[in-house]
Amino acid sequence: MRKRKTCLFVMLILALVFSLSGCKKVYTKKDMIEYAEQTLEDKYGEEFQVRGDVFNVRGSSYSANVSPVNNPEIIFEVGYNAAGSKASLDYYIEALVASQYKELAEKELEELSCDYYLQVKIHWDKRENPITNTDITIEEFNDITEEMFQEPDYFLYFSKDILEKSDEYIYETILSIMEIREGRVDIFILMEEDLELVKTELSERYDLDGSTMSYIYDEYDGESINRKKGYIHFMGGSQKEKLSYEEFTEKMEVIREDAKQW
Repeated sequence: MRKRKTCLFVMLILALVFSLSGCKKVYTKKDMIEYAEQTLEDKYGEEFQVRGDVFNVRGSSYSANVSPVNNPEIIFEVGYNAAGSKASLDYYIEALVASQYKELAEKELEELSCDYYLQVKIHWDKRENPITNTDITIEEFNDITEEMFQEPDYFLYFSKDILEKSDEYIYETILSIMEIREGRVDIFILMEEDLELVKTELSERYDLDGSTMSYIYDEYDGESINRKKGYIHFMGGSQKEKLSYEEFTEKMEVIREDAKQW
């Protein structure tokens, strides 16, 4: 009799454990994709599509690259918890504003004969009242955003052919972009295959994959032995002032000499 009571007690404990564990839903990647697309549609009133797979998955939390269906060239990042947590982020409005800066900047690059890729990013501003106006202009965005979130980050990826241009031409081109709005500027002069790698990834992602980003910086920063010297940090971060023309030409002289070995 005592043995039967013990068995019944154990069965009740196991049943309780299984019932409690059953309350915790396991979210698949398909669930996460559907959650992101539906959440964005509810917020902005248009359809969205997740590009590729979700990443940075931790339980039900994750990140994804997304585009509006009617404008697939706009790619932005979101971070959600499929369980419905309020902790979330999406860069859609920032990506829309960044695309306007990119369009203006590319007008300054129209006469450039070499291959290049321009990436423009705007810092995400976590607002109590989210912006949902997808027709927002740069001016409207700046009117309702703190100044620290308004400066664009320009990442200029040039092919090695840019070295056929004079330092003065390259410098003036960069300054013309900064006149649109001053912000961080990073310049990369790359081998053709590495430029293609950047262009391919940024055609599907908001940002370069971490391993690709590390490779580009490590391969071209010139700090390590046997690395190419093809990177110029022109302005941004703790560097409050842009490079002077003299500073720029000094860096370009090193790059031009090093590029002879590529």
